[in-house]
Parts: sequence; structure tokens; C-alpha cells
Amino acid sequence: MWKRQLDAVLIDDEVNSLQLLEKLISLNENVRVTGTESDPDKATDLIISAKPDIVFLDVKMPGSDGFEVLDKVYKRGLQIPYIVFTTAFDEFALRAFEYAAFDYLLKPVDPDRLAKTIERCYNARSNGYAQKTRELLGLQGKLIYKTSSGILIIDPSEIACVEADGNYCIIKFRNGKTEVVTSQLGKIEEQLPADKFYRISRAFIINITLLKKIVSKKRECILQSDETEFRCEISQGNIKELLALLNRKI
Repeated sequence: MWKRQLDAVLIDDEVNSLQLLEKLISLNENVRVTGTESDPDKATDLIISAKPDIVFLDVKMPGSDGFEVLDKVYKRGLQIPYIVFTTAFDEFALRAFEYAAFDYLLKPVDPDRLAKTIERCYNARSNGYAQKTRELLGLQGKLIYKTSSGILIIDPSEIACVEADGNYCIIKFRNGKTEVVTSQLGKIEEQLPADKFYRISRAFIINITLLKKIVSKKRECILQSDETEFRCEISQGNIKELLALLNRKI
């Protein structure tokens, strides 16, 4: 059965690498390049607008790295069937596959290796690989974090609050359980739904749907989930902002 070409978007901050990759891909009849971008800050909008079958994505870029670009894309609801990371640094391989990467190519990209990757993507489309990838990632808004013991997959709705702990974060769940993840609070803030979560201080993000009380004198937010109570410190400047946010939702 005839299958259309794969539509590909290429993201790489090194213009020479981007042009070389585009040239190599143009030699393959099973794929066509529908967009390229060397500015990682513009990559998300390009991917969202192009809706490609496959994204060739550099990992280490200034500003937003490849993983941050993907986080932003997924947060906006677009699922990409095939992700192929390209990088000169092989230490990112494990993290790439945590993102259900289809493949991981080291620079300079070998033409034969690239051709095999494209062939695998093209053939995989007929056996449901893309659907399996979406199911594996739980791409219904779920988040993936590393812990000391493995990988944690989280539905944001399960989170009551998140507390910073140096370069780590303590995620406190609505059922009272906690997990320590190897991610900083700022990054988690970007990934959580902005209409449900609010950063109340340098140390805390809360699920505002669980907010029961703001104790101004103690600079404290009290959250309640069934029988579990959470107390989180709020900065004085954020009390008025949080109240204004809540009033807009009423």
C-alpha cells in the first residue's frame, strides 16, 4: 500500500549542521522537510504550526534545550509521532529515551545511519508505532521525572504541591505520599497547567483547586485533599496576586 512521505521539521542552533541535515534528508524519497529553525525559542511555535510526523531535534542549545522544547510542545497538547534527537554529546542518550525518542543520532550525522532511521520511521507508521509511543508516554498531559530509583510518571491532577529542595523538588501528592525528583522548581512550574497551579513563593507551587485558606499573618496557604492537609509558605507579595487570581476565577 502506498504511503505518503513523512513530514519533517529540523531544529538545530548550529546553522551549518542544520543545512547539512536538511541536505541529507532531501536525498531520501520517503521524507520531506517542511520546516527548519535555528532559534530554539521559536522551535515550539514552528512544531505546533507544522504538525510534523517526525522532528529532528538537537539536544544542547542555548536558551531552551531540546527537552525543554518538547516539554513546551507537549504542554500545548501536540503529540509528535517520531522524535529523533541529534547531538554531539552521547551522555544525553538515557534522557532522550525517557522522552520515548524513536532514535538518537550523534553528530556528525552518518548518512547511512540517518537513512536507516528514516526507513524505520516510515515503516513503523504502518504498524502502529506512533500510537504505542503516545500510550507509552501517557501523553494525556502526564509528566515524566527522574528519581533516585527510576522514572516517575505523574498526572498533574494528583499533585497537591511541590516544594523546592536545592537542585531537587519534593512532590507532595493529594493522597499524602511524596516523591523526590531531580528537577528544579522553575522547570516544574513551566510544565504544570497554569490554570491549576500557582507558584506562591521561591520554595512552593500549589494546586489552587485544593486551596482552603490563606493565613496572611503567618504567610501560609492551607490546602485540603480529603483528610490530608498541606501547609505551604507564601511570600507577602504573592498574597495579593493570588487573591486577584482567585477573584478572576469566581
